[in-house]
Amino acid sequence: MGTLERMAIVRSLMTTCCAGLLLLCFVSGCGFFGGDEPDYTHWEPALSPDGRSLAYESPTDDSLELYIRDLETGEERQLTRNEDPDWSPTWAPAGDRLAFASSRNENVDIYLIDLDTLTVTRLTTHEKDDINPDWGTDGRIYFNSNRSDAWEIYAIDPSDGSLMKITQVTEPSGG
Repeated sequence: MGTLERMAIVRSLMTTCCAGLLLLCFVSGCGFFGGDEPDYTHWEPALSPDGRSLAYESPTDDSLELYIRDLETGEERQLTRNEDPDWSPTWAPAGDRLAFASSRNENVDIYLIDLDTLTVTRLTTHEKDDINPDWGTDGRIYFNSNRSDAWEIYAIDPSDGSLMKITQVTEPSGG
């Protein structure tokens, strides 16, 4: 992987991380932006690879759920229905699945949903938090995790679960 590819991945993950922090701010009701804010409705849009659909999260009475909107017809399809928040959808390059973050199983992990069957599969299972998924054109899902007691970038191959640590926090040299 070249330097430009790495920089693009890091920039994309940083943008997603910022969006995730804003999401937490909205959901928790903080007044980060000051004053009265409009209702949190459709958030974190992700355009499908063919450009015809938009995936996003939206609040329900109980939680945050994932939806897809057909951009031509305006038809909306709810993908998830559960008591735990689902957020940060990102499309598989083939457009047949989404990866997303969820706090199911009392932990924040990365999950996959098949768009034909709506079958949800847990992809990461570490006891620490895995957030901000971004499905790369190389087929890997890049995400942030605090599994090393620092927020780092990891990549996982959804076909076999192989995990790769992308970044490494280093201690500043003394001197």
